[in-house]
Amino acid sequence: MGKNWENKCHKCGLCCHEKAVYGRELVIDLDSWCEHFDPETKQCKIYAERFSQSTRCKKMTPIRAMFASYLHENCAYVQWARRFHIRFAKRRILRFIHSKTCPDEDSDENDLYEVFNA
Repeated sequence: MGKNWENKCHKCGLCCHEKAVYGRELVIDLDSWCEHFDPETKQCKIYAERFSQSTRCKKMTPIRAMFASYLHENCAYVQWARRFHIRFAKRRILRFIHSKTCPDEDSDENDLYEVFNA
């Protein structure tokens, strides 16, 4: 994919955070991110080498934009796929959590946090 494809990105940094699909929800942990992510700039510190330096980083392709359920609806690549009516992944409810401030073990929300400990 060329420069035009890469330029679609809004650079929100959410793809660099830990995420999980939990039922109908896409859960993004705002306290956990890739070791190369700079939380102040929301940019990758090794952007040019990210695919060779990090096994976690996946190249965004039209196929991922069309089918990946872990991409949120505001992602520019998802919006591109929706605009052309080729987004096939289910719409998910976006939910942000902060794993460093987990609820008590007795809480109803504890199951949600457990998906990140698997």
